[in-house]
Amino acid sequence: MRRLIVQKSGQFVIIAVLMIALMIISIAPLLHRTVTYYKHEPWEEYLALIGSIELNSERLVTLSLANYTQTLNQDILTENLEKWQIDTMKIYSGHGISLTYEAAYLNHSWKKQQSLSVANVTFILDIESIGLEGYKFTVVELLNLTIIAIDESNILVSVKDENKAPVTDLEVGNFKVIDADTNSTIGLEQVISDYDEKEQLIYRLVCNCTVPTSVIVEVWSPENIHAIAKYSL
Repeated sequence: MRRLIVQKSGQFVIIAVLMIALMIISIAPLLHRTVTYYKHEPWEEYLALIGSIELNSERLVTLSLANYTQTLNQDILTENLEKWQIDTMKIYSGHGISLTYEAAYLNHSWKKQQSLSVANVTFILDIESIGLEGYKFTVVELLNLTIIAIDESNILVSVKDENKAPVTDLEVGNFKVIDADTNSTIGLEQVISDYDEKEQLIYRLVCNCTVPTSVIVEVWSPENIHAIAKYSL
């Protein structure tokens, strides 16, 4: 009888030890996740904060360039940047954020065979709550329009961004063709996207008449950035 009691006691001890081991195994991942959360979560939050400021700054520069190419108001970029400096302190309050800029460039070069519109801003970001000082990032927005060739009723053009990548999904509504000599608008029947080994993507503007020897092509990007190119034989 005593031997049976000893055996049962031993079994209870083994079961208890197994239960404790299972509890430790179950709790360990939870403890690890908790420690990891408190260790990494603040930095993930600040990285997301910096990313948000960079993204919204890029949108501001894009909007400013689009506005500039419609109005040619040279002050629009600096005006928007000054407003954005104030807005960042309000939007991201509690972090001790200071966003300034050291260089802001806004310009266009139009009515050439290769024409462009460009904005370039270098920002400086300080975040007091994490001791970040002097973090710089640069935003460049550019639209490049090139008239490659004229062939009867067709005009071949390329449209590229600041990374020299083709601007895609442009249609008839994104282009305007003008006779440079008479300043009259030439009707566009369709815009066809063609692959080109050198340019990657080119647009074939199919006009409703024979294209004159001197022609102007205007383009508006999906962000409404405007550029004007001119081609003469």
